[in-house]
Amino acid sequence: MEFDITVLGVVIGMMVLANRLVAALVTPLWDKYGWDKFWLMYPAWILAGVLVWLTGVNLFAAYIPNELIGKILTAIVAGGGSNLLHDLTDKTDSLLPIFEGIKEDEAVG
Repeated sequence: MEFDITVLGVVIGMMVLANRLVAALVTPLWDKYGWDKFWLMYPAWILAGVLVWLTGVNLFAAYIPNELIGKILTAIVAGGGSNLLHDLTDKTDSLLPIFEGIKEDEAVG
């Protein structure tokens, strides 16, 4: 499955934008009230859905003939990618054991 590189770039841009907006506007509310951060993925998906709807981007246009379903799937990809970016950028402490394991393996070899 090959996607149009321009559309893929726009979707990646939406991922970054949704990630930063959620981190700046929504996450502080969760921190202030002590809410479970598991639910942060849903505002990211909603925001990605709004961005997809406003821009009309459809990553799956070549593969799914129904435009609405293609846009819904694009919003899911953009929102899920936003969550992935959040996990990689905002939770660096969860990556430390991985990098420490690599250092130990290199020291042995």
